[in-house]
Amino acid sequence: MTPQSDEAAAAVFDEAPLKGPLRVREARERIAALEQVIRDGEAEGTQLCEAFQAQFPKAPAKIVRYNDRSLTFYRWRQSSARRWGSNKTTAVNLTGDAGQRLLARMPATARQHWLNYERRRVYLNMRLSIAAYKLYRLQDWLDALDAIKAIERDGLVAGAPDNNTDCR
Repeated sequence: MTPQSDEAAAAVFDEAPLKGPLRVREARERIAALEQVIRDGEAEGTQLCEAFQAQFPKAPAKIVRYNDRSLTFYRWRQSSARRWGSNKTTAVNLTGDAGQRLLARMPATARQHWLNYERRRVYLNMRLSIAAYKLYRLQDWLDALDAIKAIERDGLVAGAPDNNTDCR
Protein backbone atom coordinates (compact mmCIF):
# COMPACT_ATOMS: atom_id res chain seq x y z
CA MET A 1 0.00 0.00 0.00
CA THR A 2 1.32 3.45 -0.88
CA PRO A 3 1.74 5.83 2.07
CA GLN A 4 -0.85 8.56 2.14
CA SER A 5 0.44 12.13 2.10
CA ASP A 6 -0.15 14.37 5.09
CA GLU A 7 -2.07 16.74 2.83
CA ALA A 8 -4.42 14.00 1.64
CA ALA A 9 -5.10 12.85 5.19
CA ALA A 10 -5.73 16.36 6.56
CA ALA A 11 -9.26 16.95 7.71
CA VAL A 12 -10.89 20.33 7.45
CA PHE A 13 -10.31 22.48 10.53
CA ASP A 14 -12.70 25.21 11.59
CA GLU A 15 -10.19 26.76 13.99
CA ALA A 16 -8.82 30.09 12.78
CA PRO A 17 -6.17 30.77 11.53
CA LEU A 18 -5.94 27.24 10.16
CA LYS A 19 -9.24 27.15 8.28
CA GLY A 20 -9.31 24.61 5.50
CA PRO A 21 -6.94 21.67 5.26
CA LEU A 22 -4.19 21.90 7.85
CA ARG A 23 -0.88 21.97 6.05
CA VAL A 24 2.51 21.25 7.57
CA ARG A 25 3.96 24.46 6.15
CA GLU A 26 1.11 26.50 7.66
CA ALA A 27 1.61 24.77 11.00
CA ARG A 28 5.33 25.58 11.00
CA GLU A 29 4.56 29.22 10.17
CA ARG A 30 1.99 29.31 12.96
CA ILE A 31 4.51 27.80 15.39
CA ALA A 32 6.99 30.55 14.52
CA ALA A 33 4.29 33.19 15.08
CA LEU A 34 3.28 31.63 18.41
CA GLU A 35 6.91 31.49 19.55
CA GLN A 36 7.12 35.23 18.84
CA VAL A 37 3.92 35.88 20.81
CA ILE A 38 5.46 34.01 23.75
CA ARG A 39 8.78 35.89 23.49
CA ASP A 40 6.93 39.22 23.35
CA GLY A 41 4.72 38.19 26.29
CA GLU A 42 7.71 37.13 28.36
CA ALA A 43 9.37 40.49 27.67
CA GLU A 44 6.15 42.19 28.78
CA GLY A 45 6.08 39.96 31.87
CA THR A 46 9.65 40.91 32.74
CA GLN A 47 8.68 44.57 32.47
CA LEU A 48 5.60 43.95 34.62
CA CYS A 49 7.70 42.27 37.35
CA GLU A 50 10.32 45.02 37.23
CA ALA A 51 7.73 47.82 37.32
CA PHE A 52 6.02 46.27 40.34
CA GLN A 53 9.34 45.74 42.12
CA ALA A 54 10.36 49.37 41.42
CA GLN A 55 7.04 50.72 42.71
CA PHE A 56 6.81 48.39 45.72
CA PRO A 57 10.39 47.29 46.58
CA LYS A 58 9.53 46.06 50.09
CA ALA A 59 6.14 44.57 49.35
CA PRO A 60 4.73 41.51 51.17
CA ALA A 61 4.42 39.76 47.79
CA LYS A 62 5.72 40.19 44.28
CA ILE A 63 4.99 39.02 40.75
CA VAL A 64 7.41 36.34 39.58
CA ARG A 65 7.95 34.19 36.49
CA TYR A 66 7.49 30.50 37.24
CA ASN A 67 9.64 28.28 35.04
CA ASP A 68 7.55 25.16 35.37
CA ARG A 69 5.70 23.75 32.37
CA SER A 70 2.30 24.86 33.59
CA LEU A 71 0.34 27.37 31.57
CA THR A 72 0.44 29.95 34.37
CA PHE A 73 3.55 31.90 33.53
CA TYR A 74 3.39 34.71 36.13
CA ARG A 75 2.23 34.35 39.73
CA TRP A 76 2.33 36.21 42.99
CA ARG A 77 4.86 34.94 45.50
CA GLN A 78 4.52 35.94 49.12
CA SER A 79 7.64 37.29 50.77
CA SER A 80 9.39 35.19 53.37
CA ALA A 81 10.62 38.32 55.17
CA ARG A 82 9.92 38.28 58.90
CA ARG A 83 8.45 41.78 58.76
CA TRP A 84 5.50 40.30 56.87
CA GLY A 85 4.92 37.54 59.40
CA SER A 86 5.93 34.68 57.15
CA ASN A 87 8.83 32.29 57.38
CA LYS A 88 8.37 30.68 53.99
CA THR A 89 7.94 31.72 50.37
CA THR A 90 4.62 30.64 48.94
CA ALA A 91 2.54 31.33 45.88
CA VAL A 92 -0.53 33.38 46.65
CA ASN A 93 -3.64 34.04 44.60
CA LEU A 94 -4.28 37.75 45.03
CA THR A 95 -8.04 37.32 44.59
CA GLY A 96 -8.22 34.31 46.92
CA ASP A 97 -8.53 34.34 50.70
CA ALA A 98 -4.81 34.73 51.44
CA GLY A 99 -4.47 37.43 48.79
CA GLN A 100 -7.45 39.35 50.09
CA ARG A 101 -6.03 39.22 53.63
CA LEU A 102 -2.80 40.60 52.20
CA LEU A 103 -4.68 43.37 50.33
CA ALA A 104 -6.65 44.26 53.47
CA ARG A 105 -3.39 45.16 55.25
CA MET A 106 -2.50 47.95 52.82
CA PRO A 107 -3.85 51.45 52.12
CA ALA A 108 -6.70 51.67 49.56
CA THR A 109 -4.54 53.61 47.08
CA ALA A 110 -1.84 50.93 47.12
CA ARG A 111 -4.52 48.24 46.92
CA GLN A 112 -5.84 49.70 43.66
CA HIS A 113 -2.32 49.70 42.18
CA TRP A 114 -1.94 46.06 43.15
CA LEU A 115 -5.27 45.20 41.55
CA ASN A 116 -4.17 46.95 38.37
CA TYR A 117 -1.01 44.82 38.36
CA GLU A 118 -3.15 41.73 38.98
CA ARG A 119 -5.40 42.60 36.04
CA ARG A 120 -2.37 42.98 33.75
CA ARG A 121 -0.92 39.69 35.06
CA VAL A 122 -4.18 37.82 34.44
CA TYR A 123 -4.48 39.13 30.88
CA LEU A 124 -0.82 38.38 30.16
CA ASN A 125 -1.15 34.83 31.53
CA MET A 126 -4.22 34.23 29.39
CA ARG A 127 -2.48 35.39 26.22
CA LEU A 128 0.64 33.36 26.99
CA SER A 129 -1.20 30.21 28.04
CA ILE A 130 -3.35 30.14 24.90
CA ALA A 131 -0.30 30.69 22.69
CA ALA A 132 1.73 28.04 24.56
CA TYR A 133 -1.08 25.47 24.38
CA LYS A 134 -1.55 26.00 20.66
CA LEU A 135 2.21 25.72 20.19
CA TYR A 136 2.35 22.47 22.19
CA ARG A 137 -0.53 20.96 20.21
CA LEU A 138 0.86 21.97 16.80
CA GLN A 139 4.33 20.71 17.71
CA ASP A 140 2.87 17.43 18.99
CA TRP A 141 0.94 17.05 15.71
CA LEU A 142 4.09 17.66 13.64
CA ASP A 143 6.07 15.21 15.81
CA ALA A 144 3.38 12.56 15.26
CA LEU A 145 3.53 13.08 11.49
CA ASP A 146 7.34 12.81 11.61
CA ALA A 147 7.06 9.55 13.57
CA ILE A 148 4.63 8.12 10.99
CA LYS A 149 7.01 9.06 8.17
CA ALA A 150 9.96 7.50 10.01
CA ILE A 151 8.09 4.19 10.42
CA GLU A 152 7.08 4.25 6.77
CA ARG A 153 10.65 5.03 5.71
CA ASP A 154 12.67 2.92 8.19
CA GLY A 155 10.22 0.30 9.40
CA LEU A 156 9.49 -0.51 13.02
CA VAL A 157 12.11 0.01 15.68
CA ALA A 158 14.11 -2.97 16.83
CA GLY A 159 12.29 -4.90 19.50
CA ALA A 160 8.78 -3.85 18.43
CA PRO A 161 6.43 -6.81 18.87
CA ASP A 162 5.49 -8.54 15.64
CA ASN A 163 2.58 -10.92 15.87
CA ASN A 164 2.71 -11.68 12.17
CA THR A 165 -0.96 -10.85 11.90
CA ASP A 166 -2.54 -9.18 8.93
CA CYS A 167 -4.84 -6.37 10.09
CA ARG A 168 -6.31 -5.45 6.69
